[in-house]
Amino acid sequence: TTHATTHATTHETTHATTHATTHATTHATTHETTHATTHETTHATTHATTHATTHETT
Repeated sequence: TTHATTHATTHETTHATTHATTHATTHATTHETTHATTHETTHATTHATTHATTHETT
């Protein structure tokens, strides 16, 4: 019984930890990627627009 309990506890703990880590990593990666992409796209667009406007105006 003790062996079974220990085995079950270890198994569940490992499973839960793995699941939590995977979930957190996926969430963080997705969040950061989205944030970075949005930021860079906005920056690039703004830069290009400003450059074009300045160039054309001049």
